[in-house]
Amino acid sequence: MQVKYKTVKCKKVLGNLAVFATRFWTKKSFDPYIGCELSCVYCNTGISPTSSSEKNSPTVFVKVDAPEVLRKELEMLKRKIVLNMGVAVDPYQPAEEKYQVTRRILEVLNKYKCPFALGTKSDLILRDLDILSEASKKLHCCVALSITTLNEKLAKLLEPNSPTPKRRLMAVRELSNSGVMVGIWLTPIIPFITDDNENITEVVKAAKENGAKFILGGALDMRAPQKTRKFLEKYFPKYLHCYEKLYMLESDGPTYYPVDSYLYNLYKRFVSICQEQGVECFIPHFSSLRQALLFYLRNFAKFKGTPVFELTQILNYLPISQDIFQITQIKHGNNVLAKGFLKAFRYFPH
Repeated sequence: MQVKYKTVKCKKVLGNLAVFATRFWTKKSFDPYIGCELSCVYCNTGISPTSSSEKNSPTVFVKVDAPEVLRKELEMLKRKIVLNMGVAVDPYQPAEEKYQVTRRILEVLNKYKCPFALGTKSDLILRDLDILSEASKKLHCCVALSITTLNEKLAKLLEPNSPTPKRRLMAVRELSNSGVMVGIWLTPIIPFITDDNENITEVVKAAKENGAKFILGGALDMRAPQKTRKFLEKYFPKYLHCYEKLYMLESDGPTYYPVDSYLYNLYKRFVSICQEQGVECFIPHFSSLRQALLFYLRNFAKFKGTPVFELTQILNYLPISQDIFQITQIKHGNNVLAKGFLKAFRYFPH
């Protein structure tokens, strides 16, 4: 199906996000596009026909003037912020090759020395290696590539228009070798499909081997319940009843995240595997501070490095310590003492 692009004007770039509403601890976010060509089966922003007249031409809307809007906003800011790109749609989806909105935004951020973080599934990010390398030397820059599985056949089924996991890992290696703070989002971890120990271990091991400096694990959220149901009915019908229990799909309002008992079991295995593989910087993604606290309290003394491990992990979820860690990284990231301080508290980069 051929994709149609439409340019639209952008009124504002620096939108607000709650801390736990994103995988980055950033409070300002922006998506350069509306709609995403990658069309992952678990996401609600994949493009689809919007009307009968556009039945054969799903549309991606391009915020072409975003870089200029951002420039004006940055000039008015009284204090630095960290801008996060890649919250709802991929900033390096195919449209970016033509319009280069993400690249032009990075140029503005670099010029104004504004820290930023971004997430993507695309190795197109290597096109902007020059900007990312320069930004990494003078300001806080954090990049994450999302990888759900190394099984290319399964990855194609889940993420039909995304670059292969192998290409994403190659991008991680090249970014890492160029001095960019780059890591892996092992997200989403899909119940009964990619949540087995073998798959998690393969991704974690590959991430470390290719120079990933951090790993975030996150369970599948139910942002697209109808889409997920259709996918399960077609490819994994035997798991449908399990999802109905995990996410209460039969109820009027399905839960956004799986039930706590599943989540805690999954993240216990994720943490154990990261420790077994010798990964220094990792963290599971929770939807609330309560969930995070309960997880580490329930598993107290069950991980290596207790009790320091549990305490430092909890600090990475507390808003006040998140701000302290991030400010330290942004203002004093190249200082030896600051590096030691952040390492001691297992700062998870954002």
